[in-house]
Amino acid sequence: MFTCCLQSTRGSGHKKNNREGRGGVWRRRVHSCLQHLWPFAREKTNHKGQGENVSAPEDPTEHGTQSQISADTLKKLVNHLVPSLQSGDPFFVPAFLSTYRRFATTLQVLSLLFKRYEYFRPNSEEDEQVKNTLCSFLNTWMDQNTEDFCQTSDLLPLNYLKTYLSMNMPDSDLNARVNRLLTQLQKEQASISQAKDEEDSDLGSNTSLYPELDGY
Repeated sequence: MFTCCLQSTRGSGHKKNNREGRGGVWRRRVHSCLQHLWPFAREKTNHKGQGENVSAPEDPTEHGTQSQISADTLKKLVNHLVPSLQSGDPFFVPAFLSTYRRFATTLQVLSLLFKRYEYFRPNSEEDEQVKNTLCSFLNTWMDQNTEDFCQTSDLLPLNYLKTYLSMNMPDSDLNARVNRLLTQLQKEQASISQAKDEEDSDLGSNTSLYPELDGY
């Protein structure tokens, strides 16, 4: 899956410094990609009809910066994800996945992505290629940002993903992966809930044995 995103630049040849150099190369690549990514966000947008003014975000490479971008800008960024992979751009997707939570939620990105690809023509080779690229992106997202889909306290993103895949790509490996993960997390969620219920029950029993503890 998108191994080109993690490889060093072609022709670098510095094998002995791979371990030390990859971090620096990766940071430079992400920074370079953000220069690529953020022209959309630098656009000044004034929604006078809605009474909303959205300022351009701060430099997203600065940690701790909470950026605000318009809904139209976010849509442009999301709509560029699949085309960037199809064009062979190894930078855009990693940079987006590393920064998007500064200005959007997982559900917002999924919603825009699924709206963009809500319909596929049957027997269309072009649409099959789009499906494959979309699956690759979603796999990459789940690999790179595991926490976006593996929170037992919030299974909504994973359920949303499952619903979309069941409708559009039911036989895909990604759909099988999502179903396995969802089943595992639901079991963990049930175990956590059961343990909490047992703890509450034990606490209630102890309180009944010591009436003087009532009210504390």
